[in-house]
Amino acid sequence: MKRLLILLISFLCLSCASTKISSFSNPDVDFSKYKTILVCGDCQDIEFRKALETDIVNAFTEKSITAISYITIISPVKEYTEEELKKIYSDNKIDAFLTVTIISSSKETVYIPPTTTTNYTSRYENGRLVQVPYTTTSGGYSVSYPKTSFEIILKDINTNEIAFKATAKSEGDEFSSMKTLSKSLAKEIVSEFMKLAGITEQEITDKEKQIDNKDINKETESETEKE
Repeated sequence: MKRLLILLISFLCLSCASTKISSFSNPDVDFSKYKTILVCGDCQDIEFRKALETDIVNAFTEKSITAISYITIISPVKEYTEEELKKIYSDNKIDAFLTVTIISSSKETVYIPPTTTTNYTSRYENGRLVQVPYTTTSGGYSVSYPKTSFEIILKDINTNEIAFKATAKSEGDEFSSMKTLSKSLAKEIVSEFMKLAGITEQEITDKEKQIDNKDINKETESETEKE
């Protein structure tokens, strides 16, 4: 049990992935006007879709940008009229629609050839300290690396025009899963959006401070009223 726990912790700590994005953006679009983004993972695997939408929403939220998971407000198995969808968009103040589609997904298998290393350890024999050689062998097995390509499209809800279109390639290591790729992709999507919207890390920090100060002021006012 203890060994299994150690392996699980190692897996979570060691797994990593990288994502590269190539994109085009509409030069006539002011990305800073988008205040609430609807995130849709267009993929057949339901579990991965949930994880993908959640990861992207969380990545936006971490940067103080409002985003909503598609499946939390729109059922994928229900038919909606155009008017019903417009009402949902309006009620949730959605002004942009982000769709992420899997283009291809595969695993690259690489064989790690065995290597033998000779080391030495010290020990006493007949009252003398001697160096005793020993060998260790590593490798001799295959590892798989997940690789997935995505298409990313951001549309303006009001005009239905494409504001942003991109393709992304995510690759993981032998400890990675599709969920690891999802988190990597989410961070890069948000980073790309921030560049287009002209949002800086300093602005995010200032915004968070303003929110904290408002909360402190509300608590102070509440305590004063009680007195």
